[in-house]
Amino acid sequence: MMPIAPLMIEHRTIERMAVVMAEQAERSGGGEELDIRFIPAVVDFMRNYADRTHHGKEEDILFRALKDRPLSDEHRFHLERLEGEHVKARGMVSLLRTLGDSHAMGDPTAAYQASMLMRDLAELYQQHIALEDRSFFVPVMEYFTAEESEVMLAEFKDFDSRMIHERYAKLVEGMGGGEPMRLSHEEGRWRCRVCGFIYDQREGDPRAGVPPGTPFQDLPEDWVCPVCEAGKDAFEHL
Repeated sequence: MMPIAPLMIEHRTIERMAVVMAEQAERSGGGEELDIRFIPAVVDFMRNYADRTHHGKEEDILFRALKDRPLSDEHRFHLERLEGEHVKARGMVSLLRTLGDSHAMGDPTAAYQASMLMRDLAELYQQHIALEDRSFFVPVMEYFTAEESEVMLAEFKDFDSRMIHERYAKLVEGMGGGEPMRLSHEEGRWRCRVCGFIYDQREGDPRAGVPPGTPFQDLPEDWVCPVCEAGKDAFEHL
């Protein structure tokens, strides 16, 4: 498995929270009262999961390692942009906490301001994740050897041993952010939860010598996603 795989899996949880925030902002804009418990839960998720757990691995391990590599101008530009967006998100979450405190104390304008801020924060994360998934994570892996990638993956696992994932996945689900929307309901199609690649048994995987018509269950146990190299256990049936 490539070291970016766990980061992309975490993206799916953060995306679900972004949907929850955007939906709550829309309801609040329509006049629905904002539960005083909602903002503290969002702040907790964003600070401890999205920032400390997710951004922590990106900044302290992946980004730090990339800064010593001969990055292309495009990749260095993306890296600087991503780091800047991390800083921007932290500021927005800090302001959200302040608005949450004001809302809990009865400020009549705080709920609306917080809802609009959550809408903007959700949009920031959706665009941020799209950039990482589509234009940054996979290409920058070319700057590392296979051995270096293995070491990085081990560092990620060691980092995660000090963090909690299940708690925040359940938190998002409890707030209305259940399973991600499926892309299709056709039979014989499996989606990689890491990068979104679709394995279609009608097409097989010619790159790996898998002929058309091969059911997913019959793929070799060592078969991996052709995009992110995640294993079969990272796929879900559509």
